[in-house]
Amino acid sequence: MFSVDLAADNENAVAPFYFSEQDNALVQSWRVDGWAWCNPPFAHIAPWVERAYRESRSSYDKEGAYAFGGHVAMLLPAGVGANWWRDWVDQKCRVLLLNGRISFDGKAPYPKDCVLLLYGPYVEPGYEVWTWCK
Repeated sequence: MFSVDLAADNENAVAPFYFSEQDNALVQSWRVDGWAWCNPPFAHIAPWVERAYRESRSSYDKEGAYAFGGHVAMLLPAGVGANWWRDWVDQKCRVLLLNGRISFDGKAPYPKDCVLLLYGPYVEPGYEVWTWCK
């Protein structure tokens, strides 16, 4: 289960706590126990993957305790030709290339290939094909 959904609303949140568009997750703290989920707006992906990478590599000292970066799982289109992919995905996270198309409305499959990106301080960067449905 995810601790927070970074881009959701009452209808689609996958965690008990979520940030709506009005809350603007890009200016909120992503520090949570466990994993954060993010299925951001596909129109402007770059700031989301940059933030996920930076969160996964940050560390902080809070009341004498040292903690490592956050954990973020993201669902995105497989934009391998985009600058955001080059800058914030390639060799910076674990990429699960989804074998099988996702349907966001329960009817028609999304017309592009999608990926799950896993960011975290102990997540080994690399690529693998993940057959998630049959």
